[in-house]
Amino acid sequence: MSAPSHHGFHPREFVYPSNLLTMARVLMLPYAMQAMHQGNGQRALITLGIAMLTDALDGPVARHRHEVSPLGKILDPIADKLLIDTTAITLSQTRRFPWWATASLVGRDLAILLGGMLVYQRHSEITTAHVSGKATTVALTIAMLLYIADGERSGRPALYVAMVPFSGSLVFYFRDFWQKMFPSD
Repeated sequence: MSAPSHHGFHPREFVYPSNLLTMARVLMLPYAMQAMHQGNGQRALITLGIAMLTDALDGPVARHRHEVSPLGKILDPIADKLLIDTTAITLSQTRRFPWWATASLVGRDLAILLGGMLVYQRHSEITTAHVSGKATTVALTIAMLLYIADGERSGRPALYVAMVPFSGSLVFYFRDFWQKMFPSD
């Protein structure tokens, strides 16, 4: 079998269990969003819970099986952003999740994706998630599940807590981008 090119990935990476978990996360999104729009909170909670569990599992599975791959490094953060941002938009439409939070999440994630593409274009390097980004994902996951289960009463306080790692992630991702694009040798 041939090795992946410097800029690409090997097709077999599509069948790595960790990458299958990541792709399953994206495929569950339409069902969860449909459930929220139909007011079926239980189905939305279960589907989103399973989808978010795949996020907790894909990285450890990849490391355990020694299958950390360029494809996974690209798919996982995109899947995370799709999950969080799509859920935020749907919750803003259906459960009074604040639009300011949704706009902030989508804006941050677009900036991270664009910044990552610029870094890759200049350095052929795939940027990885920072611990503050992972903490943000966990905190937002909890807040969003609470919005689905209990609405604003439990969801809004959890969202405010999630804004702490979110704010930290903004600083860390901007600093990382700046250092990679404008090194101070």
